Amino acid sequence: MDTKVTSHSVDSRTISQERLQAHPTERPQVSVVIASVNGPSYLDACLASLSSQRGNVRGEVIVVDCYGGEIQDLVTHKYPWVKLLSFSERLTIPRLRAIGIAHSTGQFVAITEDHCIPADDWYERIVACLEGSYVAVGGAVENASTEHLVDWAVFLCEYYRQVNPIPKGEVDDVAGMNVAYKREALDGLQDLLAAGRWENFFHARLRANGFRLYSDPAMLIYHRKSFSVTGFLAQRFHYGRAFAGMRVDGATVSRRAIFGMGTVLLPPVLIGRIASQVVSRRRHRLVFLRCLPLLSLFVVSWAAGECVGYLAGPGDSLARVE
Repeated sequence: MDTKVTSHSVDSRTISQERLQAHPTERPQVSVVIASVNGPSYLDACLASLSSQRGNVRGEVIVVDCYGGEIQDLVTHKYPWVKLLSFSERLTIPRLRAIGIAHSTGQFVAITEDHCIPADDWYERIVACLEGSYVAVGGAVENASTEHLVDWAVFLCEYYRQVNPIPKGEVDDVAGMNVAYKREALDGLQDLLAAGRWENFFHARLRANGFRLYSDPAMLIYHRKSFSVTGFLAQRFHYGRAFAGMRVDGATVSRRAIFGMGTVLLPPVLIGRIASQVVSRRRHRLVFLRCLPLLSLFVVSWAAGECVGYLAGPGDSLARVE
């Protein structure tokens, strides 16, 4: 790999609004930004896959971490070519991503997470897709945590839309942990980056500005993360609350109330969407049936989180999402 070798720690207060401006460079073709919140074993697998990418794509990898000293030890001793930005305080995943983007120098900026393992041609697929007219490309997700039913339920709950065969071509949205952008596409997103918004807000802005998003089934990553039932119930609640709080930021009380009342419909709607995708793609149908009780619990927790977010705001839920 041809990357700039730096590793250092910074204080998040030193990241000014101006640093959130993208800087052009001709050196790396792809900058990969990884939000690190889950620990060294997850990050190790992710970095190992990025260190063995095939082809001649020039890349840099930026890990933005708030987990702790174990990550510093891992990167220093095993992956010294990685640019590490460490923080002592807990930061949200969108904030970690924004800081990584601000420090990136590549022509294209790819986003993934520490529990994701990109396929060995990930760089090549990103470059091939973004050399055309599209400003953002997203790919598919496969499950690499298959031993426990709860992990299958987590996978279907979070990534049912990204299970192959996903559409190939222009789409309205792509996955936030398997996405890459042209540098110029980020120029109009600086306010959303600074505000710590999730990727669906980015993609809506890009579409509103007339940009096109592309889906490539061959741009593949593997999700590898294990959960307990109670742990993921909490994650779904906090994600739902954080998302809903962002969605109605600045809205009137009546509008918040209307959205809050509507969350009673979310569990059957979400289960229906998951079932529809599983059936239409002819994959994981038996697993889906086995997971249905757990999935029902997870979507109820998600709906409860959205209800609280609409009525009371996001609270500190965004900082609790892993």
